[in-house]
Formats: sequence, C-alpha cells, structure tokens
Amino acid sequence: MEYKILNIANKYIFSTELLNKRLNKDNKQYSIIYGTYKEEKNLEYKISDNKIHIVYAGTFSIQKGGAFSAIESAAYLPSNYHMHIIGFGNNDEKSKLLNRINELSEVTKATITYDGLLSGEEYIKFMQKCDIGLSTQNPDSIYNLTSFPSKILSYMANGLRVVTIRIKAVELSAIGNSVFYYEEQTPKAIAETIMSIDLNKPYNSRKLIKMLDGAFVNSIRKLFKP
Repeated sequence: MEYKILNIANKYIFSTELLNKRLNKDNKQYSIIYGTYKEEKNLEYKISDNKIHIVYAGTFSIQKGGAFSAIESAAYLPSNYHMHIIGFGNNDEKSKLLNRINELSEVTKATITYDGLLSGEEYIKFMQKCDIGLSTQNPDSIYNLTSFPSKILSYMANGLRVVTIRIKAVELSAIGNSVFYYEEQTPKAIAETIMSIDLNKPYNSRKLIKMLDGAFVNSIRKLFKP
C-alpha cells in the first residue's frame, strides 16, 4: 500500500541516497536533505589543557548502542584524550551509563565524563570546546537503511571532525569523503580511528554544511519549477 502511494508522486524529497535508489524506480525528479544545514558561528570556545576532546551527543538507548560504544572505546585511548558524553535516556539507561563510566574511569588512562543534557546556546558552546564528534550507533539496526545520522551534521556545523561506523547512508552521501570511518563495531576499532586523526591538518566542516545548504536550496527550486 505504501509503495502504491509513493508511486503516485510526481517528484520526491528523500533523506538519503539509499531511499532514492530503493523507491524511485521510475527515476523521477528528486531532492535529498540529510537534516538541518545550519552553520554555527565559530565562538572560539576551546579548552586549553593540551588534551584532545571527544564528544558523543545523543541518546543513551541500549538498542542503538552509540553512547555505550563510545565510552568503551575510551579504554583504548591514552591519557591525552577526554571523552565527553552528553545526551538523554530513561532512568535505567542513564543509570547503566553512569555506572559504566565510573567502572571504566578506574582503569582507563583517558578521562571519561558525563556532562549532562544540553540545549540551545549551552549545547553549541560545549560542542565547540571539543575536537571530535562520535557517531557510534549499531550498524546492524534497520533504520540505518533509511535515515541519516543527524548528529553528524550537528558535529560538522560546529566545526568538529566526525568518527563514524561505515554505513551506506553516510558513505554514499555528499559528506561521505569528509568523515573518518571505522570498519568494525568494536571499542578498539573506534579508538584507533580517533587516534588516527591529525588535528593539525586543515579542516572546514562549516564550509561543507554551507555548501550542502546552498545545493539543497537550488535543487528544491528546480524541483518546484512547473
């Protein structure tokens, strides 16, 4: 039934290239938007402690697994890394996350902290204190076939480099060559990718977000031309 309704449409707006490939069988005109393309002004909030600051921002869902995968990777990071966790979950998820952070903090060289649930200007300022953002969700989840991880855009809008599991929704996207991939959903693989990033190399993710916004505006104009 849903496919029949979709076939009625003359044009499409999709959230990923994968959806276009899967649903646009007649190659109708389409546009793709991954999420919000809002380039955040550089507030120059950086922590001067000679550490590399990593952040996971998002849900603590055990099913999605991103927050827990992030903190487990800290066990393989040296002492000049600080792992920040910000986000939300139900009482059980938050309790398990905090307990695991406490357990890992006793044995890891890297620092791990839970920094609360932030929003608005507070969220933006915190993000810009960090260097690397983590998109460490479970790659086997079915939603990866149809959705783009919105946290990637949020990280990039604030100037962060992004570490992500290699999934087609990201790899085939317009930002697919601008992120850092790990191949296996293991703490060690995540940590190795984090440590492989050279923060001294030129990088301008805000410019890419601005380009995505411009490209989408142009494609929408063409899409709505009679």
